[in-house]
Amino acid sequence: MKTPRRTKFQKYTGFLSWILLGTGIPTLHAEYQRIVTIGGAATEIVFALEEGASVVATDLSSIYPPEARELPMVGYVRNISPEGVLSMEPDLVIATGALGPPTARTMMERLDIATIWLPDLKSPEDLHLSMRKVAEELDKSALAEELIQLVNLDLAETAKKSSKWPEPKPKVLFLLEPPGPATSGMGGGKDSKADALITLSGGINAASGFSGFKPVSSESLVSMNPDVILIGQSDRHGGSPESIQAMIKNPALAGVGAIRADAVYAVPLDDLSFGPRLGEAAVRWNELIARTAAATKD
Repeated sequence: MKTPRRTKFQKYTGFLSWILLGTGIPTLHAEYQRIVTIGGAATEIVFALEEGASVVATDLSSIYPPEARELPMVGYVRNISPEGVLSMEPDLVIATGALGPPTARTMMERLDIATIWLPDLKSPEDLHLSMRKVAEELDKSALAEELIQLVNLDLAETAKKSSKWPEPKPKVLFLLEPPGPATSGMGGGKDSKADALITLSGGINAASGFSGFKPVSSESLVSMNPDVILIGQSDRHGGSPESIQAMIKNPALAGVGAIRADAVYAVPLDDLSFGPRLGEAAVRWNELIARTAAATKD
């Protein structure tokens, strides 16, 4: 992973830190005034580390916290314009590995701007690494460790609860968009963030027949026959209340387990950010899936 490029000030403070080693004199850390975050997790991490006031722009996938949505946008994480990033005159860019297209990343890597490249977060380990990497640069390591501990406590509690569920565990399908009578929806298959969060929440991904996010037709949904359906929602993207109700009332889907059991739930789309609220998201999904697990036990 590429080391952030250093501004003249950062190079100076790094040199000064080296000189002061062993002297007992506190070393200096760079103070960033104009941070651009690209990717929901990157944005959430900076705000959770109490440096949100220095963020001058984000991208369209950064829908949390609410104040981030009031900032200028430099495009969507998978379709970034380096020129748009440059126009914000950042002294630090923090981006997830989801940044694209590849040509945009290549151009970003050539910019003489301090840049922290995070992975495309899909696991608690990715989150831990990312939080520590950003916190080290922002001199917030102690706070990062506190936040990581809270995430781990939530995940441990979720694992403990789901370990008591009867076998087989509920089959869960996550949809970005529900299928309509003549249109396909979009579901999260294996190796997706939805797949990882379903597993962390104690369920089994019903869409294990494909990787990433792929179209899901009504026929495919019937074939998967999930016990629980979770549908991502935000006021920008995801399934609308109307499209969810249309799916539930579709006669062709009346035999699907989740629809018969009234186990179709809307969840915040930003649960998939895999940011500092990952533990909260796992708890939320676990509680929804638990309703079906309890019914199966009864």
